[in-house]
Amino acid sequence: MKLFLSSNINNNSQSKIFDIDRVLSDLGVIVFTQNDKSNISNNISFSRLDGLIIAGGENNQDAGYLIALAISQKRPILYLLEKGQPLPDELLFIKNNKDVSKFLIVKHYNDCNIKTKVSEFLDLIENGDSRWDTPSVKFTWRITPRIERYLRWKTSVSGKTKANWLRGHIVQEIIRNDLDYQKFLQSD
Repeated sequence: MKLFLSSNINNNSQSKIFDIDRVLSDLGVIVFTQNDKSNISNNISFSRLDGLIIAGGENNQDAGYLIALAISQKRPILYLLEKGQPLPDELLFIKNNKDVSKFLIVKHYNDCNIKTKVSEFLDLIENGDSRWDTPSVKFTWRITPRIERYLRWKTSVSGKTKANWLRGHIVQEIIRNDLDYQKFLQSD
């Protein structure tokens, strides 16, 4: 999974940003930030990313632009605010818009629950929340005639396309039943 992490780094929030970055890395997420040598508007397209996390706070001037860019490409957004922080004015204006609310999640956090808040967001992305269930990774797979016959039969019985049936089956049977992977997701 690939996410972009945006923040307004100052001396007070720098350690919290590193905590968020560490949590994401520990969960196996590839994290891009403003500090990367690549610029999101030139080299990284949200179409290649799975979502956006904004560590909110005062004067994060990129937040509005990044939210608009992510929404235009139908990518989920987690806007994290430290507990007790008020919503920024730009969020007050857009948070109740039905098109925006499909993609924008605002969560308040503290030091004790930051990993939980981030993990819940990743879980929504991985489990294909119906708001965001748009496949974005292209994958080519050569199959045998026997598998193709089975898939043709299965799709005629289920009424789904081969790709949709395979995606659903992988999530329902393989990912959910893989105890090692589930332990990895829950590990500290």
